[in-house]
Amino acid sequence: MESIVDKIKETTKAEEKKNASDKSLREFEKLLVNMDKLGCLKKPDYSLPLVDTIGKTTYSTLNKHSV
Repeated sequence: MESIVDKIKETTKAEEKKNASDKSLREFEKLLVNMDKLGCLKKPDYSLPLVDTIGKTTYSTLNKHSV
């Protein structure tokens, strides 16, 4: 029995082989590399609240009126 990791690796290799001759994909990858070198690409910063505070405001609002 093959593990899911092995299946993902095989699928990734097959997709890379299929896309190896795609000229527009190669140009796009080069563009991304150049933009990264110039500092134009920035990963987004996510500021999610702590797990125990998610929904706290909504929960408090809903329960204030039920008493």
